[in-house]
Amino acid sequence: MNVGMRRGIRVSVLLVAVAVLLAAGTALGQDGVAGKWRAEVDSMRGKATLLLNLERDATGRWLGTLRSSTRPDEITELQAVNVEDGKVSFRTSTEIPGQDITVRADYQLRLNPVDDRLKGSVSATMPGMGSRDMPLEFERVVQKAGADDVPFIAERPLVGAWAAQPDDDDEAREIQMEILPDGDQHRGTLTDTSVDETVELRDLAISDRQNTVSFNFRFEGAPFMSSFWGRYDEENDRVRGSMSIGGRSQPLTFERTSPGPESVLDEFATEREPLPVKHPGKFAASARLSYWQPLYVLKEKVRNINDITTGQVAFDLGIRYHVIDYLALQARYVRGGLGFDTNEQNLSLFDPVDGPQGNTLSHPITTDSELTMDGFEFSVVGFLGQSLLPDSKFNPYVTLLAGRTDWTLTRSGRGSDPLAIAEEPLEGTDWTFGGGLGTEYSLSERFGLEFEWMWAYTLTEDEILWNDITEQWTNQHVFRLSLGGVYWF
Repeated sequence: MNVGMRRGIRVSVLLVAVAVLLAAGTALGQDGVAGKWRAEVDSMRGKATLLLNLERDATGRWLGTLRSSTRPDEITELQAVNVEDGKVSFRTSTEIPGQDITVRADYQLRLNPVDDRLKGSVSATMPGMGSRDMPLEFERVVQKAGADDVPFIAERPLVGAWAAQPDDDDEAREIQMEILPDGDQHRGTLTDTSVDETVELRDLAISDRQNTVSFNFRFEGAPFMSSFWGRYDEENDRVRGSMSIGGRSQPLTFERTSPGPESVLDEFATEREPLPVKHPGKFAASARLSYWQPLYVLKEKVRNINDITTGQVAFDLGIRYHVIDYLALQARYVRGGLGFDTNEQNLSLFDPVDGPQGNTLSHPITTDSELTMDGFEFSVVGFLGQSLLPDSKFNPYVTLLAGRTDWTLTRSGRGSDPLAIAEEPLEGTDWTFGGGLGTEYSLSERFGLEFEWMWAYTLTEDEILWNDITEQWTNQHVFRLSLGGVYWF
């Protein structure tokens, strides 16, 4: 009998516990909408930012306010606020200045707990103009430690909540500093989020006139006292200084996380996701094969020597330095050239004996002849993938180049003697200019493929050395199609 009673008691207790958990879960879901939210909407003045604040008073009643970046000094009280099971509804009434018109807006939102957003719509009604429905999505404004409790004091700018990132490889870790007024003096705390420990600042000394701050601190278990000295940068609203821990000094920059100068306007700044990093390192090396296709520019409908060349395979090796992720400077060694037409009729035009355009040419041009073009090129590369294709493995770019090319028109292939016109060898070192489009394709974090289309123009023409630039010799144009690998480091 006693056992049975105990079992009954246990069942009752279990049912009560389940009820309490369910009630707590419902309350948690409702309280999850409390806080500050931000949304962007289209207005007659362009993009506008809305700031929504939801909270409960001591009686459990929901209250809230709404502000707009178009009229940042006006605070609109929410009417008929209702929160139930993650659903939020309220309305606002706004009078248009200078006109006897009141715009009523009805908001219907729902909390999406996965991405922590309030999603729904707003229906705006204006007398005589009907209503307009518009989708709406609020994202939560996350306040960091101390941000709600530390106001900005213009004459004491070091008062506030600050955060610094001591390790670039650990973006989640922060050193958080909070400085509060204490009469005419100051007090403060320091928090390391990696160990979730907060300590009082010791020997805190602040000079508001010189905008300097210094203090000592010691985390639990630390064998030595550590210190910090810094100076407030008024232009950028940050504290830059050096932290000394165990005799080792580390530069540290604290950014303000509490309201700062012009904090009313700062609240409306929509937080943007940082652009994805397309290149893991500052440097890259590439190796590519290219196919060079000559481009003919006929003068007076006459083919000269440059107009009977044919495409050939070339290769290049390059190294580049990324000034920033989407802009790079590049140096490249290029080894290439062009072959010659197999059309006997075109080749016969340049026969030194009876060719109509072969006058003073030292040897006939054959299909074995070659125009070698080797040199070094320097280029600027602008990558577009961050803005155009942020989530893609493709990273398109545009590029401009300038370089110096050593070229020779050989009798029978690379390494053979050059041909000459009027005893002047067809060889030289001249400028090459070009521009093109390309794309990288990431195969892994460090390695990818690269494809490029380039137009290149080499100034082989010289009216003094080879004066017949219509029928015999001129500048050289080529299209280059390149494919190869790139390694980032």
